[in-house]
Amino acid sequence: MAYRDLVRKDRQSSNAASPLGTNYLLAIAINEYQHCSKLSNAVKDVEAFIEVMTTRYQLEPQHVTFIKDTEATKKRIESALDDLIDLIEPQDNLIVYFSGHGRHHERRGGFWVPVEAGQGDKDWPDYLSNVLIKDYLSKIKSFHTFLIADSCFSGSLFIDRSMEKFSGERRDNDPSRWGLTSGKKEIVSDGRPGHHSPFAAALLGILKKADKPLGVVSLCDQVMEIVTANEHQTPMFSPLKVEGHQYGQYVFYFREDEAADWQTTLQADTRQAYSNFYRKYPHSNYADEALAKLELIEEKQIWDQVPKNREAALLRFTRENSASPYVAEAQRLIDQLQSNIKPPAESLVPPKPSIIVPDHLVLVKGGTFQLGEDKTHPVTLSDFLIAKNQLTFDEYDAFCKATDRKLPDDRKWGRGKRPVIYVNWFDAIDYCNWRSQQEGLSQVYQVNKPQVNPNWQANGYRLPTEAEWEYAARGGVSSQGFTYAGSNNVGEVAWHDTNSGSKTQPVGQKKTNELGLYDLSGNVWEWCWDWRVAYPSNASNDPKGPDTGSYRVLRGGSWSYSAGYCRIALRFSNDPYDAYNYCGFRLARTF
Repeated sequence: MAYRDLVRKDRQSSNAASPLGTNYLLAIAINEYQHCSKLSNAVKDVEAFIEVMTTRYQLEPQHVTFIKDTEATKKRIESALDDLIDLIEPQDNLIVYFSGHGRHHERRGGFWVPVEAGQGDKDWPDYLSNVLIKDYLSKIKSFHTFLIADSCFSGSLFIDRSMEKFSGERRDNDPSRWGLTSGKKEIVSDGRPGHHSPFAAALLGILKKADKPLGVVSLCDQVMEIVTANEHQTPMFSPLKVEGHQYGQYVFYFREDEAADWQTTLQADTRQAYSNFYRKYPHSNYADEALAKLELIEEKQIWDQVPKNREAALLRFTRENSASPYVAEAQRLIDQLQSNIKPPAESLVPPKPSIIVPDHLVLVKGGTFQLGEDKTHPVTLSDFLIAKNQLTFDEYDAFCKATDRKLPDDRKWGRGKRPVIYVNWFDAIDYCNWRSQQEGLSQVYQVNKPQVNPNWQANGYRLPTEAEWEYAARGGVSSQGFTYAGSNNVGEVAWHDTNSGSKTQPVGQKKTNELGLYDLSGNVWEWCWDWRVAYPSNASNDPKGPDTGSYRVLRGGSWSYSAGYCRIALRFSNDPYDAYNYCGFRLARTF
């Protein structure tokens, strides 16, 4: 066809991405509508797209936000789009994929239908309008944006125009804003149950069979040709009427052969090899392990330089390298040296009384660490206490009965030692104050909704700050650099969508992390104190986050989310008034 595109040829590597940003995907799929007819294949279609993108192309699982079925409310979808405004940098790229119902009105325009909306004449305000979607996209300052919509009447995103206007060479080093829809202003097919929609089948087939980097214009061209020839619907593609389009296009580049490179790196087992691998594949599945190996080699080099017969040098080493794996060996040598010195009886000093930490809490010794994942910054924390387990129904039900509150729903999964669910952020705050009062501790929070003012010096219960949560999840000073809280094998430490049985599980069944904490990865997302904003770039001490915001931070992943969401560094957020069956919390205290 006349408007097939040309991918840039003038690059050092035919598979090198330009610009050097991060690729993000916001995916929304709805089968289980509450008031509209249910769909058969929307979720399956989008899951297949995520799989091919994260296994064949340059998209990492931790950069995928997948909202499906009951989660896909208007508020949640808007929240996800709003998060991207802060998250995405000018060098980053964004794909948005919506699969669900759509509606169109001659005067009101086109709409996406969220899961809770109806289909009556009074339901138009409950939808997400094309105008609203494009307004969000205009505020997300990505380098490339590619919007995919598989829904009825999705072509109303565009103004009908001649496709010949889109011919010519498209360079991926020029910004772009493209959209692809499954049809014009028409009803489109969901496909046979258990299969893919015709649109998704064409899209997936092209992505799976491509033997060279694939530009958006060529991809859309081929999808149009296949679907139009075989179905009674006509896909559309066009630049979006969104600020930032400059005659460029997003290009689907293949993943490098990182697995083979990783095996070569392991065989070399040198500082230079691990450093080179990490710089080449900073978002690889092996990146964290490469850093861990590099740190071990560096720690060994430091340890080898310490005089083993000098107590002062050994003590200095333990003070300055508290997270080193050689601290135990240093302490053994110190004890050995001291055993050869018998002090006079009068110089013996009685030991300090041990600090009593309640059985359900763990003392987290303070330290400095790099908060975040791609754009880290140093954070220094003081000592604090944090609960071994997520708060259970047993604990929360006692609070409800004592305060005449309605018990939260358990979805008939069971209560007892399962983590409490259907609690919003304010519920967690109220529980902290009640528990403090019950144990004779000072309440941390002064509550006058929506205002909550903390007293950080109080010794009562509170929510962990986001920095405290991540530091504890990483294992504090004992961190071994795992991807998940306690392991690089997510199944050892986390309940997620493929091993949870589609429900929460009793706390404390999986392996602990380095601090003896359970379920920091998976089971339920955990509320933190902080408002969700982009991380600052400067170093900070005991950060508490901004004073205002729209959404409170959640961390850790859950039983209903994929394993990638259980990564220690991954951030999530929700409206503090919202309560879901995948959200709970964990207690903390100032020490």
